Amino acid sequence: MVRNQYGQPLSFAYLTSPRQRLDTLFAVHALSSGFIGIIGYVYPSIASLLFLTENDREAGVARVIVRLFSCLIGAQGIMIWRARSIDDGEIKRAFILAYFLCFLFMTLGMIMEHLGNEGIVSGKMFGILEIIVMVALTIGYGWFTFFQPPAVFMLGMHAQSKGY
Repeated sequence: MVRNQYGQPLSFAYLTSPRQRLDTLFAVHALSSGFIGIIGYVYPSIASLLFLTENDREAGVARVIVRLFSCLIGAQGIMIWRARSIDDGEIKRAFILAYFLCFLFMTLGMIMEHLGNEGIVSGKMFGILEIIVMVALTIGYGWFTFFQPPAVFMLGMHAQSKGY
């Protein structure tokens, strides 16, 4: 059985408790970013599910861009995984605000490209799924940006000792 850092069984109730929600969001985001980064780097042609190219040159350019972007996504996964153990609430708030704005503008950009229908972004199932994931990340980080008290940004044991 998997246990948390305090030796308690890892349950859904624990993962969604107020003090653990941010850690859970960070963990899910980090693991999925790491996975997507690796897959995108190793198999850049998988991006053809999201973006359409008309010739081999465009496909080559897309492959390079996908590999570079995948490196950033993978590195982001490492960064956010490590941020889970940061005890400074202001640093975590900065991460959260930055991710909220990042995913908000990425979501708006993807929606505009889909609505523009210039044939670059595929409107198939994976394109729509990508928008849904971006909206979910925007909502998740938006929730912490606007609706959570400062104590949520601190680690459980340290927040109590600092009076938050």
